[in-house]
Amino acid sequence: MTSDTANSRRPLFLVLIAPILAKLHLILGWRLADARFLESGIAARVLRRSLSTLDPNIAYTSQALGHRAALDWLSGHIPWWNPYSGIGMPLAGDMQSAALFPPTLLLALPNGQLYMHISLQILAGLFTWSLLRRLGLAPMACAVAALLFEFNGTYAWLANAVINPICFLPMTLLGVETVRSRVQAGARGGWPWIILGLALSLYAGFPEVAYFNGLLITVWTLARLAGLAGRQRVVYLARVALGAVGGLLVAGPILVAFLGYLPDADLGAHSDGGFRHVHLSAARLITLVLPYGLGRLSDPGTAESFGFWGAVGGYTGIGLLGLGMIGAVGSHLRPLRLALAGWVAIVTGAIYGLPVVNAVVTAIPGVGWAVFFRYFAPSVAFALAILAGLACQDLAEASKPTRRQWLGFAAVTAFTALALGLAVPLLALKPYRTPWLWGSLAVGALVLAGMAAILRRPTLESHRRARWLGGLAVAEAILLLLIPTAFYPRAGVLREDGIGFLQSHLGLQRFYTVGPIQPNYSAYYGIAGINHNNLPVPAAWVDHVVQRLDDNTYPIAFDGRDRRSATGPSAIDNLRRDMDAYRDVGVRYVVSVPGQGPFDWLPPGMSDQERRPIALADGDAVILTLPADARRAPFHAERGQVTAVGLNVRSLKNGHADGRLTLRLCGGMTCVEGERELSDITGGRYVLIQLSGTVPLAGDTPLTLEVRRVGGRKRFGLAAWATEADTGRTLTLNGAPVAGVEPHVALALAAAAPADGGGPVFRDDVMQIDALTSPRPYFSADGCQLIPVSRDRLAADCSAPTSLTRLELFMPGWTATVNGMSRAVGREGPLFQKVDLPAGRSEVVFRYTPPHMGWGYGAFATGLALTVLGLGQGRRRNLSDPR
Repeated sequence: MTSDTANSRRPLFLVLIAPILAKLHLILGWRLADARFLESGIAARVLRRSLSTLDPNIAYTSQALGHRAALDWLSGHIPWWNPYSGIGMPLAGDMQSAALFPPTLLLALPNGQLYMHISLQILAGLFTWSLLRRLGLAPMACAVAALLFEFNGTYAWLANAVINPICFLPMTLLGVETVRSRVQAGARGGWPWIILGLALSLYAGFPEVAYFNGLLITVWTLARLAGLAGRQRVVYLARVALGAVGGLLVAGPILVAFLGYLPDADLGAHSDGGFRHVHLSAARLITLVLPYGLGRLSDPGTAESFGFWGAVGGYTGIGLLGLGMIGAVGSHLRPLRLALAGWVAIVTGAIYGLPVVNAVVTAIPGVGWAVFFRYFAPSVAFALAILAGLACQDLAEASKPTRRQWLGFAAVTAFTALALGLAVPLLALKPYRTPWLWGSLAVGALVLAGMAAILRRPTLESHRRARWLGGLAVAEAILLLLIPTAFYPRAGVLREDGIGFLQSHLGLQRFYTVGPIQPNYSAYYGIAGINHNNLPVPAAWVDHVVQRLDDNTYPIAFDGRDRRSATGPSAIDNLRRDMDAYRDVGVRYVVSVPGQGPFDWLPPGMSDQERRPIALADGDAVILTLPADARRAPFHAERGQVTAVGLNVRSLKNGHADGRLTLRLCGGMTCVEGERELSDITGGRYVLIQLSGTVPLAGDTPLTLEVRRVGGRKRFGLAAWATEADTGRTLTLNGAPVAGVEPHVALALAAAAPADGGGPVFRDDVMQIDALTSPRPYFSADGCQLIPVSRDRLAADCSAPTSLTRLELFMPGWTATVNGMSRAVGREGPLFQKVDLPAGRSEVVFRYTPPHMGWGYGAFATGLALTVLGLGQGRRRNLSDPR
C-alpha cells in the first residue's frame, strides 16, 4: 500500500466512523432515541427536559408508518395500502412513510430508526468525499467537507422524512461530474449515479427537499459548462438530461402512486400556494450562526418562538460559514464557487424575507407551494460544505492566506455582528437572556478567535493551517449536532398492555384515541384506529371527520387532542354528542387518558392557561370543593359512582419526587380514601389514584377533595391552571383560600351500564379503554353468513344475490375477485366499498394497487435498462483504457 493510498484511507475512515462515534450514547442506550418514548403516548416515567428534534413526525409518519411498510415488505406484500389509519388510506402514495425507500427496512429492527439516520449521515459524507475527489481535491479537504455536511444543521434539528433525500444530493452531483469527465475524455456513459441519486431522492419520501436539491443540481450543472467546448457542452447537457429522465423512470412506481393519489387527497395549506409570502423572522437570523443563542429547541415557549421552531430547517454555525466564505473567493473552479456562493446568498435571503430576493425565489414554479424556508436548508449546508472543502484546498496550497481569504473571514465576522444586531429586540426580553445565550456567544467568539489566530500565525505550515481550520469547523459542527441528542430521555417504560388488549379484542373493528396511542401508531402495532396525522390524506375522509365526527379538529391531524379553537368543544364532547357517528365507521373502543374517557367526568369550564404549580411540603393539604349543580350534566346524571381521581402533578426539580399523596373524597356522608407513592414521578405527569370505595357523582351536596402530601423532602406540587370565572369551585391550601388557580382533576366512574351502553374495559397508568356497544360490522351483507379471514379476504354463504359492504375507504385502485372472477368494487355511500355477491358460497378477495401502476413498472424497467447501459459503457471504456 502506497503512502498516498494510506493518506487517503485515513480521512475516509474518519468520515465513515464519525457519525457512529458521535451517536454512540444513543446506540448504547444511555439516551433513548426510540421516538415512541417521545410521541406515541404509551410511555411512562419519561423525563423530557427539552426537545431533541423539532418535528414530531419523526414519530407519526416516519417511524409509525415506516415500520408498517417494513413489516409489509417482510411479509411479502408491497406496502401500497395502510388499513390501520383513518378508515384506510394509501401508504406508499403518501410519500412521508418512505414505504418504497430501501433503508426503511431498517425500521423493522429495534431502534432501527437510529441506525437508518446514521446510515444516511454516512452516505452523505461518503458521496461528498467522492464528489470532491472527482473534482481533484486532496483527501484532507474532502474529509473536512464530508464531515461538515454529514453533521449539518438539518440532521441536527430534524429527523422525519425531511432528512431522507439529503445524502442523494452529492450522489447525483457525482454523476454530473462523472458525465463531465467522460465527455472531456471522449468516453461514453457516466449517468448511472444521476439516475440512482434522483430516483432514491424521490423514493426517500420528501419530494419538496428532492425538488429543492434538484434546483441546486441544475445550478451546478450549468456552472460546470465552463471549460467545455461547444460540442462538449451539448453532449454534457444531453447526458445529464438523460440521467435525469432515467431517474424519473426508475422512480416511476412511487411517482405513479403519489401523483395518482393527489386528485383524491387533501393537501392542507399546500393546495393554495399559501407559503409564498411566509418567511423566517430576520430577528432570528442569529440562530443561523449561533444555533442555541436564543435557547434550546422550542425555548422560551412563547407563541412567537413556537412559530419559529416549527418553521426553521437548520443552521450553519460560524465555522462552516467562515470556511465557506473563504472558499468562495478562490480562483480554482471559479464559476462553480460563484454559483454556490450565489445559491447560499440568494436562498438565505429568501428564507429570511429579503424583499426582492424572496419574491424572485418564490416565483420559481413550486417553491411558494412548499415550506421553502425550512426545506432549502440542506442545500445551503451542502453548498457551504463544498466551499469549505475548496477553502482547505486553497489554504493547503498557499504559503499564507491571501487578502481575498481575509476578506472572506471578515465577511463572516460582519455577518455575525449583523445577526446579533437584528436580534437586539429579542435579546432585550428577559426570557432570551439565559445561559444558552452567554454560552453560545462564548463558543462563537472562541471559533472566530481561533480562526483568526490560525490564519494570522506566520510560522504555521500551509497544510497544518488548513487542517487546523477544518478541524475547528468540524469540531463545532459535531458539538452543535450533539446538543439536541443530550435531551433524549435517559429512561422510560413503554406501556404496551393496552396495545395487547386491543390486538386481542379489536378484531376487524376500529378504535378512536383522544390521547394515548397517538395517530398512526395504530399502523405500527397493526390495530385499526380512525385517527390520522399525515399529509396528504384522503379528502373524502377528511370531509367526513370535520362534518360528522369532530368539527374542532385539524383536518390533517385528527389526533383527538389538539384543538383549532381552545374555546370550542373537546374531542370527548364531540364523541358524546353523536356516538352513533363513531359506531357507523366501526369504532368499538375509545382510548383515553385514565379517568378522562367518554363515560368519566371532568369539572366543566376548566382553563387551559397553566400557571405556577401549587407547592406541597410534608403535611400540606389542598382542598378542592366542587358544587353540586356542576355535576348535573345530562350525560352523567345516571352514571353513578366515582372510583378514582386523576391529578396533574409536578416534580419541581430534576430527578424523582419523594413521599406520597393521600386523597380523601367526600360526598354527603360518604367519604373514601386513596394514596400513591411519588418516587416514580419525574417532571410533570398525570396520575390516576384509585379510591378505597365509591362516592356518588350525583347528589345535592358538594364534593370535597382533599389532597395531602405525607413525607418527602424534595420540591413537589400540583400543576395549576388559571381559574375561569363563576365556576363555583373553591380551593384552599392548609385552610387558607387560594385565588386565581385550581388543579385539573378528573373523576373516573364505575363501569355501570348507561343508557347508550359501554364503559371502561381496561385501565393502566397510561391509558384507559372504553367499549362502545354495537359498532357497525366491518363486513355486512343481507341474507348472508359471513366468515372473515382477514381484512382483505372472507367467505360468504348467501341465500340470494346481494351486495357486500366493507368499511374500508373507497378509492380508485381497489379490485375484488369473487370465486376467482373479477368484480367491480363500487362505492357504498360517500366512504365505503361494496361488491355484488351471487347466491351460494363465495370466496371474496380485495386488492389495492395504485391506478396505472403498469406504467410505473414499465418506467422502472426502462430506467434500469438505461442504468445498465451507462454501466456497460463505462466498463467497456475501462477495459479498453487501463487509465
